[in-house]
Amino acid sequence: MTTLNRSALEIAHDAHDAHDDLGGAQLVLSKLESLMHAALAAKPMSPHIYNLLDIAWNLAADAANTTSGAFEEIGKALENCAPQNEQFENVARQSGVAE
Repeated sequence: MTTLNRSALEIAHDAHDAHDDLGGAQLVLSKLESLMHAALAAKPMSPHIYNLLDIAWNLAADAANTTSGAFEEIGKALENCAPQNEQFENVARQSGVAE
């Protein structure tokens, strides 16, 4: 069994990338929710198609809300992990770490 040794900087970078990916998913789900909502307004439509669109709209809305909450929660957690004083900023600049 091998142990993966990763620095805090590598973990933070991966967390930031995951947060960005979650933001992208949030945007796509919101657009899908809007599309389903607009499709529900189309007339005439069979009751079967309407029910399927309604299910899709509810699923997209739930996923968008869940993703939005997670995006905000993870964003706050990442902000709380960031160094908050000048000493750490100087160390990052001297080590060549780019924001």
